[in-house]
Amino acid sequence: MDKAHTLEEKRAALIIKYRNLKVESVEKEEDRLVYHLTRGDETYLMHILLDKKTIGIAFIRELRDQVEAGEVTGGIIVADGKYTYSARSNAPEMSIELVPKSLPTFDVFEHAYVPLHEILSDEERKEISEKFHAEPFQFPWIRSTDPISIILGARPGNVLRVTHDSETAGKYLSYRYVV
Repeated sequence: MDKAHTLEEKRAALIIKYRNLKVESVEKEEDRLVYHLTRGDETYLMHILLDKKTIGIAFIRELRDQVEAGEVTGGIIVADGKYTYSARSNAPEMSIELVPKSLPTFDVFEHAYVPLHEILSDEERKEISEKFHAEPFQFPWIRSTDPISIILGARPGNVLRVTHDSETAGKYLSYRYVV
């Protein structure tokens, strides 16, 4: 994250780091950086919009077209401006994630009071449901708009494992259901 210069690049670096994405290439265009990212057999396009005060539906459609043309898993837009209502409401159905400017630009996981968070696999989710005799939605909730959820890429319906360190209890686990 040392190479990031703008706030947008710092947010993008956090997402790349904690979602275990690999940067294949970076293209610099006049008003944006375009990252080509991979994780396993998934590929993503990330647009970092520089110096844009308002991000409208045109940006969303442009990225959607690139995602569809390149057979890419999804698109991510990181900007420091305000997303229009049309952009926010249409992005999810176009498989485009909008990273809000409210996302911190520092690494929240390096804070002493923020424990390790991980998204559970489907198998792990089933195991904890059986262990605790509870459906996932019965665990304490965390919003999908929480910075932790955004950085990890957690979607509604996911379950997060939170690993706490305690002086008295040692390591202990808790779980959060993403809403």
